Amino acid sequence: MQKGVPMKAILVFIDGTICDTRQRHTLWGAPAFYQPEHSLKDQPVPGSVDCLGELARHYQLVYMGARPPAAQAATQAWLEQCGFPPGSVYLAETQAGRLALVEELAGQFDFLAGIGDRWDDNELHAALGCLSIILQEYEGEWGAVPQRVASYHRRQKISQNEIHLRGKIEGLARVCPLLLSRYGDGLWRTYFQAVMEMAEASRPERAKEELESFAHYGLNPYDLRDAARWDDFLRQEDWENNPVYGLQDFELVEATPTRYVHKVTRCRYAELWQAHGRPEIGYQIHCHTDQAWWDRPAWNAKVRFEQPQTLMQGDDCCVFIQYLPEE
Repeated sequence: MQKGVPMKAILVFIDGTICDTRQRHTLWGAPAFYQPEHSLKDQPVPGSVDCLGELARHYQLVYMGARPPAAQAATQAWLEQCGFPPGSVYLAETQAGRLALVEELAGQFDFLAGIGDRWDDNELHAALGCLSIILQEYEGEWGAVPQRVASYHRRQKISQNEIHLRGKIEGLARVCPLLLSRYGDGLWRTYFQAVMEMAEASRPERAKEELESFAHYGLNPYDLRDAARWDDFLRQEDWENNPVYGLQDFELVEATPTRYVHKVTRCRYAELWQAHGRPEIGYQIHCHTDQAWWDRPAWNAKVRFEQPQTLMQGDDCCVFIQYLPEE
């Protein structure tokens, strides 16, 4: 789970999806069917315990079963007995009862996906507006589930980033020309100075956080090869916090102890500003101010920065150069 991002949830159906109830099917319709002395002998569906253990590292698990509420204690005991990760348990014997439950749960959890084994489980997932994964009853292919969930989550994040960026640029594209007509190029000097002052004011706090992050990955902030690795780790592992995730394509050009160069070969910021016909405004807002964060960065104030070209200015890529000057 990434820092600062509320944990999303996954709805997991119990009977047939993670619980093989076939050993007590001869008792179906009798009160004994749900008695603990019988239900606790059920076996977990192969692969389900390990898969949910992996998913629980990133998501909240919410279990739902087609069982009477009186089976709550036995159901929780079975989940614990089999080694399933902790999670809230909700039971209702009828589909109408389960639909009523998910309507309530939608206000308590942010559901990313639902996992079931019956087609009417799709109805529950549709009510939650989440990804629906339907596995074969008692024999679900659990090995493929984590990748399906992760891929969907990343696509959802990219879509959210795109929507946010479109709205932001649309608003700026309307307002900035009006401000320029009144204040002229002095607007950009004032803006740049304000960003530089903000970066300087936040330097002590950022230095602490960034150096702790370097240490977490076992990296050396005085070796720019490690700086390149650190940037890549942040892009790959902290993607939930990254408002640029999926909106830019990066390419490593060079990484030595004293020099780190990478390119941005695609940038939605540049594409959207060019679509509005005002890339020069986009350059001042998004590119020129890169200096505030990349030059003399908080993690090593000796590092210098150059940006000889940008997509926003019509070049074929953006080039970011960080280097340690010779002593």
